[in-house]
Parts: sequence; C-alpha cells; structure tokens
Amino acid sequence: MKESNTRVFPKVSHHFPATGSTNDLAVAALSSPHPPAHGAVFITDDQSAGRGQGTNAWHSSPYANLTFSLVTRPSHLTVGQVFALSQVAALAVAQTVDAFLGPTHRTRASAKLVPHHIGSSAQNLDGISVKWPNDVYVGKRKIAGILIQNGLRGSALDWSVIGIGLNVNETDFPSELKATATSLRALTSTTFDLGTVLKQLLTDLANQYEKMSSSAGLALLDRNYEDRLYRRGVPSEFRHVATGKVFTGVIEGVNDRGQLVVRMAGGRASAFDLREVRLLVSSR
Repeated sequence: MKESNTRVFPKVSHHFPATGSTNDLAVAALSSPHPPAHGAVFITDDQSAGRGQGTNAWHSSPYANLTFSLVTRPSHLTVGQVFALSQVAALAVAQTVDAFLGPTHRTRASAKLVPHHIGSSAQNLDGISVKWPNDVYVGKRKIAGILIQNGLRGSALDWSVIGIGLNVNETDFPSELKATATSLRALTSTTFDLGTVLKQLLTDLANQYEKMSSSAGLALLDRNYEDRLYRRGVPSEFRHVATGKVFTGVIEGVNDRGQLVVRMAGGRASAFDLREVRLLVSSR
C-alpha cells in the first residue's frame, strides 16, 4: 500500500500484478473485518475477467491499459441520487481522454456536427462523448467502460465501487472489437505512461466527485453530462431487451433517476432504464 497526494482521493492504493476483477476484490474487501476507507484504489496490470454492463466482458491486454476500482463512501447521496456517481465517473474519464488526445486531434475529431433536434445547440458525433449510461466514446468507438456497484445499509447508500477500464496503449483488440473499440495510442500513435494517465484521471475523478456535495454541483453534473451525451438530439436506433424489437427515437436527455428519455415517433416521450433498452451504435 502507498499513500497518494491526490487532493480528495485515493488515500491508499492496493496493487495486484494480475487478478480476475478489481471490482470483485474491492467488494470483497468491503465485507472484511477491516474494510477499505473512502478513496481506496484497487488496481491491476492484468485483469482477466473484467466486466461491463450486463453480461458484457471487458478486454484488456496486460500492462497496456488502466483497469482499477475506486471505493467511495457517498453517504451524502440518497439512493435516488445514485446516478450522479455514473455522471461523475463518465465525465472524469471523458475529461482525461480529452486532456491526452491533444488539441490537433480534438479539432479533427470534433469537425462533424449535426443540428440538434431538441434545442438550438449541435450534437457532436465524432468527438468525446458518453454513451448512456456511462461508456466513453471517441466518435463511434468505445475507449472506456465503467461498472458501478453499490451497497446499502438499510435504505441508505453505504458504499459504491467505481470500476474503470480505460484503453490507453491497447493495440491488440479481438477481431469482434476491431471496428468498435479504440485507445489513446490508436488515436495518437503515442505510447503513454500509465502512471501519468492514472494521476490525471484520479484528479479529474476527485474534482467531479466534489460536485456532488451541493445541489448546485449536482445540477452542473446534469448539464455537463447531457452536453456529452452520445447521439442526443439525433435520430437513433434502439433495441427492446425483452422483445428484441428495434425502434427509432431521438434522445432528449436523462431524467433524475438516470433513465434515458427518448422522443418516440409521434412525439411521445418515454423513459427507459438499462434493463429495458439498448442504444445501437449507428453508422449514420
């Protein structure tokens, strides 16, 4: 274990050369006689059983990427505010990716804008965005995934584990991911120091996390998240999880429960949670 000088967290990091899942390690530690404190980081060089949303697996070559879990104690949040943690994590990762892509790449990646169908702004389809609920994309390719697990004490939020996989120096994507995944190295032809990227990401996480301490900060998270929301205001395809039926709608935003609000054909707005629909990454 080693101390960190990050302003809010982490206080202590637990490093593992190889493991199945850092989230599993963190969750198990939270039920031990000496649970980790707020801000503890569980990090590995080689994660063999990383998970995404639902049944999705997370691929990461050894020593190439950041794969870690952050333990938080968000006792100031109600259970109804838990989606703010997804916003914090996704916005922090997007901010870090933005910092390391550099101005030349950001200008090139941000060139394609389409009219926003709901308001007067424009939706960036080629820049850095958050695909609901908390995947981070550059253009139409995924660069990071986030898995959050929560623990309750009675009806109150006791702890949250924020698991993050960020593709940093990945070049060896499985065949099924070659067309849909990317990394900082793939985008810039630069090999990055993982420690430097981690330091930046933990700083960005701390800064975003602090916003949850006030109602004004929570409102700012809402606005910033919607500004980053992938395909907001653009006709998009969705699949009903239960039926497999594909339908078209326009993302308006996210409600206070973290549900995706979609304007359906005919003008009716419907709210969906992750168990109900999947947003399909379109080539349009």
